[in-house]
Formats: sequence, C-alpha cells, structure tokens
Amino acid sequence: MRLDIVTPDETVFSDEVTFVLAKGVEGDLGILPQHMPLVTPLKDGPVKIKQEDRQQVVHLRGAFLEVRKDRVTILAEAAEWAHK
Repeated sequence: MRLDIVTPDETVFSDEVTFVLAKGVEGDLGILPQHMPLVTPLKDGPVKIKQEDRQQVVHLRGAFLEVRKDRVTILAEAAEWAHK
C-alpha cells in the first residue's frame, strides 16, 4: 500500500509500505493493505513504518490519519525522523 506523510512544508515520506503502526486517540492502530476506510486523529508521538526490508520511525505532532483501500495518508503539523 502507499503511505504519504505530509506537513505544511513538505512531503516527509511517500513510498510503498507493508505495515503502519500509529497511536490513535482511542488506542494503537495497525494498518495493513486492504484495511477498512478510516479517518482519525493521532496522538503526538512515533509512527512505525515497515517496508519489506526495513523499519523506520517518524515522530508526529498534530496529525490525522486517513486510510483508503490501497493508500494511507497522514497529515501532520510537524514530523521528525527518529533516525535518518
């Protein structure tokens, strides 16, 4: 599935992923391909991004997550990579 993480200043991430783990306001959200449609605010904190051969962590502030059939979009006020 495609993951796009966007802030007002830039596109922070845009690539194919196998799994996204984020902290929603009502609990953790694990997103796999073909996940049901969803729009929710996220708690400030880390989002784990898994691709076939690696895992990355980006810390978000003021974010919303939208899931569609084959695409996940995260709109955030700010984003910072844990390690880059």
